[in-house]
Amino acid sequence: MQTAEKHPPINVNDVFQLTNIGIPSNEVTWSRVSMLSDRWICVRHSKNNDPKTKASTSTLTVVNLKKDCEYTSYDGGMTDSVLMHPSEPIIALKAFMKFEVFNLDTKTLISKTTHHEQVLFWTWLNSDIIGIVTDMAVYHWSLWQEDSSPEKIFNRHSRLEFTEIVSYQADPTLKWLALTGMSPEEDRISGITQLYSVDEEITQCINSHAVCFALYKFCDNLYPSTTFCVGSRDSQDHGKVHVIELRPYHKGNFAPRSSYDHVQFRDDYDKYDFPISLQVSSKYGLLFMITKYSYLYICDMETAVCLSCTRIIMDIIFAVTLNTKTQSILGITRSGQVISVDLRKDNLLSNLRDTAKLSSQVTRLEKAILNS
Repeated sequence: MQTAEKHPPINVNDVFQLTNIGIPSNEVTWSRVSMLSDRWICVRHSKNNDPKTKASTSTLTVVNLKKDCEYTSYDGGMTDSVLMHPSEPIIALKAFMKFEVFNLDTKTLISKTTHHEQVLFWTWLNSDIIGIVTDMAVYHWSLWQEDSSPEKIFNRHSRLEFTEIVSYQADPTLKWLALTGMSPEEDRISGITQLYSVDEEITQCINSHAVCFALYKFCDNLYPSTTFCVGSRDSQDHGKVHVIELRPYHKGNFAPRSSYDHVQFRDDYDKYDFPISLQVSSKYGLLFMITKYSYLYICDMETAVCLSCTRIIMDIIFAVTLNTKTQSILGITRSGQVISVDLRKDNLLSNLRDTAKLSSQVTRLEKAILNS
């Protein structure tokens, strides 16, 4: 169980307000607004705030988070979904079953394809590959292979049949893939993740609401490991954070890790709260778990122990990414507010000392702070 801290371990700062640039507040939603990295926010919205405007006259607005939130709007035409490249000025457009990818600087078409199945979810897996999820299978589309079509990678598991797909992720080597879906039940939102091993062609289903992959060098290991982090709400007000080291294991490292800790959800706001995002700061050895109703759980990557639980803001958060510069997080709320949640490292250390929790983590954090 997490207790209130004497000193808040985070600062929350306003970065940008999407509604201030003509984006209707009712269109600040998960399906229209994406933030796949700390470089861009991309929005598909109606023109001139006209509620009668149809999707065929939509506008695409791209906000550059690295350039004082400068934004540019484009005619969206028949586009029904849009995603920005994680790091480059490249935009991917979807219109029904057609996909096109453009370089915004050169105004040139990079690649295009037409898929033969209805697409339920899609995302950039890395700088080169777009993942495409249909009702039956998962595909990868490699952009730099001329006239390439999406390649089928694996079939969806039957346990995800009646879920809404909310996430598809890969480890840096593309050897491990994770597809996550959610579905409403009588008294909660349930989540399930299909973890797929490309080398072994084996699927494992895990009860989870949010997952992520990260390269992390465990204490005393010689080499970084591929880790799979899982956040779930199991029943009532209890949940779990799990950190698992995946194969292949590096010779010279200690035995593979698999650590977990129980967390308590605070239902003073809504009993349907659940994790929506996990982000890893490899620099500080911290795992950030963020819930729909804006609770931030800060956990130790070495042990999965929950170090802190803090309410970020009185609003719903639906998009989160790691701020690579500050090693903290950026989030977008349902009201269109873009916020920066920055770690107050001294306060976190002070709270840990006061609770006599994880002296080893205090030592590691102190070293990381001194070296930052």
